[in-house]
Amino acid sequence: MPMRKFTLILTFLLCGLTAIQSQKNSTLFDKNTTETNNTQSNKTSDNEIVPKFSISGKTLNVTNLEIGVQIDIYSALGAKVLTVVYNGTNISLVNLNKGIYIVRAGKFTQKIML
Repeated sequence: MPMRKFTLILTFLLCGLTAIQSQKNSTLFDKNTTETNNTQSNKTSDNEIVPKFSISGKTLNVTNLEIGVQIDIYSALGAKVLTVVYNGTNISLVNLNKGIYIVRAGKFTQKIML
């Protein structure tokens, strides 16, 4: 019985430390930071228009992106799960499970949640 308590306590401590560490690292893809930057200006320092990705159900809505740009979608573990060439229409994500994904188009990256 004491070994079970020790294992349980150790598990909670490790989960807590992992959560704290992930909060420190989450500022890289923080949704609020990305939306604030896009709301203030849809341009980078080089006056480039920044693309924006949003989710509506199982559809990826894309704005401010040139037609013909390759869009890569990665799982939270870093595995590429979908590659699409943008043709001006919304992108269906029906084959993806619920979760956190990273969308990359050229040099622009954004976190999305299904």
